[in-house]
Amino acid sequence: MNLQREIDHLFDGQAFARPLFYACPGGLRFGLSEGGGMIEQFLTALRKSTEVCRDVFDGEDSLTVCLRTHSRGNPMAHRPTLLALRSAGIQIPAVRSVWSEMIDDEWFDEAVPEYWVNVAFEAPSDLLQAVLWCAMASDFGAIRPKPGCAFYLFNLNRQVMAFPYDDRGMDVVGPNKTLLSRLYRKHQAYLLDYDREAMDATFAESGDD
Repeated sequence: MNLQREIDHLFDGQAFARPLFYACPGGLRFGLSEGGGMIEQFLTALRKSTEVCRDVFDGEDSLTVCLRTHSRGNPMAHRPTLLALRSAGIQIPAVRSVWSEMIDDEWFDEAVPEYWVNVAFEAPSDLLQAVLWCAMASDFGAIRPKPGCAFYLFNLNRQVMAFPYDDRGMDVVGPNKTLLSRLYRKHQAYLLDYDREAMDATFAESGDD
């Protein structure tokens, strides 16, 4: 299976656009961490993101994970990230899709090419919280393991994806408006207030069950 091709097809080539919520209108944006100290913020973000993602992947035996990391000069410099994942109990299978994208940005040194390196693979659903741990740890210097990459989680069967961009928030988008509507109603308390008006405009009058 070519996961890159399937992801691009299902999400119209916008799966890795930033910010994802605005690139894919009609999605959801959840607020995660709240007040308190570092540990409290981290655990709150992990709890909320896990609750939402368990509904995204409800009934599924596996999820598709895509790791996305920045590389300067070497389009295949993903090995340190893979090593860090092992300490979280996440093993990258031999069957995976790996691809790189050159970054065209006027702020970068033209003499040294910059790349996004992507590694996509199927993982058992019981690794969901381990993946979310790694994503939530990205901005906490003292919390380990921290592979230092972005994590994108796909339910390709139900055509929806989750992007926990850090402990502050997570975007959930896709063409499956029925599932998104259910998440909107069930997790009202977690919706990010800043973007609530846009989400209400899409889902408040929805009659999907």
